[in-house]
Amino acid sequence: DRLESKLTKVRTNVLGPAPGKKAVFFVDDLNMPALEKYGASPPIELLRQLMSQGGFFDRKKQPAVFKEVKDVMFVSACGVPGGGRNEVTMRLTSRFHLLCQSS
Repeated sequence: DRLESKLTKVRTNVLGPAPGKKAVFFVDDLNMPALEKYGASPPIELLRQLMSQGGFFDRKKQPAVFKEVKDVMFVSACGVPGGGRNEVTMRLTSRFHLLCQSS
């Protein structure tokens, strides 16, 4: 819901910023979401699906409809794993250009 509220409806099942614009979403503390019992983190998996498949499924509608997202870039930051922070999966980090700063 939060992602959809920041974007406008371009066409049926296509979301994006205002025409002629591009959107940048900043995700801080990328490795903070808690893991479920199977080791996945649903918010992280939703972000990965959004980046790799170009959209997400709207589960409010039956049957579920795929909503495509256009002209959006993601920038994120995270800390060193430990103390409540988890490892970021390789499936997600493969979608980013990484810049690492040593402590």
